[in-house]
Amino acid sequence: MEGQIKVEFEINAVGEETINGYDSSYKNYEIARTKVLPKTVTLGNLEEIINELFAEIQSTYDQPEHLTAKIVIRAKKEKKKIMYLG
Repeated sequence: MEGQIKVEFEINAVGEETINGYDSSYKNYEIARTKVLPKTVTLGNLEEIINELFAEIQSTYDQPEHLTAKIVIRAKKEKKKIMYLG
């Protein structure tokens, strides 16, 4: 995995919905994925991936009140060098 990093993506869509017989109701959709990418990945590249995942979740949940993304890159320092975990 030299020269590559594992990136974790988490997309959440949350919103209120009306269900007969309930005073309030919320629904939540989540996508969690990982992808191994080159170290040269840019913020623009990550944004493209997020937009693809947003589109995927919106195909199931049309108008969520909140649509959020979280990106995680795990690393540790080992002998003065950053090592990416994955």
